[in-house]
Amino acid sequence: MTPPRTSVAISARPRVVGSDGPTERTIIEAAERLATPSSVVLGVLELLDAATPRRIVAARLGQSPDLAAQVLHLANSALFRHPCDTIERVIARLGEQTVRGLLLASATHSLMESGLPVYGLPRLALIKHSNEVAQISRGITSRSAAALQAQSSVAGLLHDLGKPILAAVAAEGMASVSPYGDTEGERRVFGTDHPRVGAWIARRWGLSDEICDAIQYHHAPIAPEEPLGRAVWLADGAAHASHGDERARARLRDMAEAGGMSRGEMESVLAGSPETVAPRCPPGLTNREAEVLRVLATGAMAKQVAHKLGCSTSTVHNHLHRVYRKFGVSGQAQALLHARDKGWI
Repeated sequence: MTPPRTSVAISARPRVVGSDGPTERTIIEAAERLATPSSVVLGVLELLDAATPRRIVAARLGQSPDLAAQVLHLANSALFRHPCDTIERVIARLGEQTVRGLLLASATHSLMESGLPVYGLPRLALIKHSNEVAQISRGITSRSAAALQAQSSVAGLLHDLGKPILAAVAAEGMASVSPYGDTEGERRVFGTDHPRVGAWIARRWGLSDEICDAIQYHHAPIAPEEPLGRAVWLADGAAHASHGDERARARLRDMAEAGGMSRGEMESVLAGSPETVAPRCPPGLTNREAEVLRVLATGAMAKQVAHKLGCSTSTVHNHLHRVYRKFGVSGQAQALLHARDKGWI
């Protein structure tokens, strides 16, 4: 069953790093400083809180085209087979709580892509892992309702949000912790751990209890009872195992069974992810154009595509504009929608 929920407070008792390390207040201040949404995001959240009509929320979000594109991109990544082409349709399809999570996941992208030296993680490592966990958890929930799939994507994207907060607090002292979520080590260093910090932030943001619990218990010793928490818990373990974490590898079989999946079913989820499946090439596209489109379909942004393919962001945009012309569409969301309808991605 799910471990009992703890207090919203990050740590019941302040702990120190060395003689004058971070107290609980220091960690809270870092969280508030680094994870406070922009004024645009806060404005949209206020509209959602006030039960504002969808068209008005969509119009407000549309005033920030980059942010709107990121939210739409994440939403369509979560809705593999039946994507939406407007923010208004995303809200209608997924509900305001899930859109709130997608909005905040978009707003924290720059925080999550930073390097974390105290964890031994280079730049983009954390955002890649978060995208992978979101992708695997979507696969685990693929037979569930669309709302649960989208929630699993949100929780996967945000599950490690506490890490950059703790890394920022420890930066001056250069404390070192395991990159693979050694929560016991974190508690020795910080007096708390990244799942609790991330869940505290998510609750401050007003995200659903299910998403907050999925973040807080993704390193729990036993499988959470709720489907969302269980999916993220299992996806995180599978992602770590696939990248060589021996502890996660040793536990994966038991984790899969505890999560209601056989090892074969888990391997099928991993093998069937967008990064490993090779759909037929869209006619008229070059291999590189098709490759750009497929990486975007995993939920990556243009600069992540550039990093993965070893080219510049402007080159990625040039490829995309050629794809738009060949497909006869006006933008990325329509291109992905068209490609998914045809079974090309």
